[in-house]
Amino acid sequence: MVNFNNKKALIEASLIAAIAWFFGIVTLYIPILTILMAILPVPFIILAIRHDIKYTVLSLIIASILIGATTSILYTGFVFIILGPTALIMGYYIKNQKQPYEVMGLGTAASALSIFLTIQIITAVAGVDFIGEMAKMTDAVLDHQLEMLGTMNINPIHAREALNYLMMVFPALIIVQSMLSVFINYYLVAAIMNRLKWKDCKFHSFSEFQLPRNIVTGSFVIVVLTMLTRYLENVQHTSLVANITIIFVVIFFLQGVTFISYLLRKTKINRYIRIMIIIVIVFISPLMTLVALIGLMSTLFNSKEKNKE
Repeated sequence: MVNFNNKKALIEASLIAAIAWFFGIVTLYIPILTILMAILPVPFIILAIRHDIKYTVLSLIIASILIGATTSILYTGFVFIILGPTALIMGYYIKNQKQPYEVMGLGTAASALSIFLTIQIITAVAGVDFIGEMAKMTDAVLDHQLEMLGTMNINPIHAREALNYLMMVFPALIIVQSMLSVFINYYLVAAIMNRLKWKDCKFHSFSEFQLPRNIVTGSFVIVVLTMLTRYLENVQHTSLVANITIIFVVIFFLQGVTFISYLLRKTKINRYIRIMIIIVIVFISPLMTLVALIGLMSTLFNSKEKNKE
């Protein structure tokens, strides 16, 4: 039988469950805030770091029950199946002093697998192809908006091609969404724990993030193997290449952004100006390939470690 003897941990677990429940209710009535659900694992990760993992599981169960009782079973599934594994894994490995890229890699895997599992469950229970139905719905919306697209000088054919491309790279988009969510969650947790002066865990700053050098070799091997799938039958080569490309571009883009932040930090530029520069770089899409290339070079030559030496 599991014992919950730590009263402080129980209070924190209950408080975090109540916060998660309140957050779920707010996002239900204010849909625009739904995007903030991506950072809901933060309090659960902090709980996992501060106390035993069993208190985090208890908090997740309480939050899921409260949300399910006042909203719907879908929200319960979202909290427990999708957010739960990410929070537990990230909290556990941060507490065990793993490198940031290890925590984020495992967190991304947990998040992406949870989403894919949820889609499979919905497909099995409802008896429909989730992605296929989503494609039909967006296609129907596009058909109804043809006139509006014409007034905006957007070619409906191009719009449909863009939609088909998004459906093709849907798996990569899920992984990228998981990756970005985990990346943000990690540094939010780091900021909060540093503010609380929690000394049991050491957090690396955003600019210190460094991918391992062997990821370059690994990515090269994966890309080569992906290219060779064109010679295999019953393999959607184009779709596979597109998905792999997106994933690795985003990985090295994140590394590139942190490397640029590292270089800016070594200058005497004001902190808020540095933050503004980083935000501008992130949101200017034409720079993405260049920043990803910078990230690739930074990883390959391990630039940050050499500068420290």
